[in-house]
Amino acid sequence: MATFQQKIVNMIKCFRRQWCLFSDSERTTVCGADCMMMALQLSMAEVNKQLHGDFTVSLSDVVETWKYLLHDKLGLTCENMEAPENYADIRKAYDSFLKRSNMLDLIDICQQCHTLIPESEIEEISHFFCGEESLVL
Repeated sequence: MATFQQKIVNMIKCFRRQWCLFSDSERTTVCGADCMMMALQLSMAEVNKQLHGDFTVSLSDVVETWKYLLHDKLGLTCENMEAPENYADIRKAYDSFLKRSNMLDLIDICQQCHTLIPESEIEEISHFFCGEESLVL
C-alpha cells in the first residue's frame, strides 16, 4: 500500500504527464502549502491596502483565513465556520495572484486530477489538507 506522501507524489507526477489538460501555460509552478500561505498573505495584504491603505496583515488573520480557504476550496465549508472579513475579495485576489503567476496550488491539482486518481485517494488528500489526518514519514 502506498504511503500518503507517495500518493501526493503520484498526483503531481500525473499532473506533470497531463499538464496540457490542466493549464494553458507552458510553465506552471505547483504551490505547496508554504507557497499557498505566502500567496494568501500577499493577497490579504493587497486587499487590506485597497480597503484601508495599509499593506499589512496579522499572522492570526492569515491562519484563520487559511483554514477557511482550505475548506472552501475543497467544498467542505461547514455551516458553523464564519467566513473571514472580506473573504470574497481575498479569494478573488488569491485566485488572480495564482493565475497571473502561472501557479496552481495542490488543491487545484487534486481537483483537476480527480478524473485520473481513485476517489479514495482524493478523499484522503482532502482530509489531510483540512488537518483531519497527519502525515507519517
